[in-house]
Amino acid sequence: EVKPKRNRITFETKAKIIKLKDEGKRNSELAKMFGYSTSTIATIYNAKSKAIVQRAVEECVPQGACVFNTEYRPPVLNDLDTILYEWFKRNEGRKVALTMTALQCKARSIFAIL
Repeated sequence: EVKPKRNRITFETKAKIIKLKDEGKRNSELAKMFGYSTSTIATIYNAKSKAIVQRAVEECVPQGACVFNTEYRPPVLNDLDTILYEWFKRNEGRKVALTMTALQCKARSIFAIL
């Protein structure tokens, strides 16, 4: 049995769901629109007071950062992930040993530049 991958839902998406639900949209309509189950939509709407508090937390985080729930991830790490992944894909086909140590060293050097 394979567990389904957990998806994080951004505050923007939650806010849209809450707004549309307040306007009278049904859970099934929102589920189709956003690609989530109806129970997920209901959970988001029922936890709307919590979402409002979390939205206030999000506004305190620097602009451009990825925020999921209460986690903060600086934008520079998103750039680092992208650059490191591109470097990995370029070197994947070559006969270069891509060990964890090599990836860590490359990540540190990219981070120093960023």
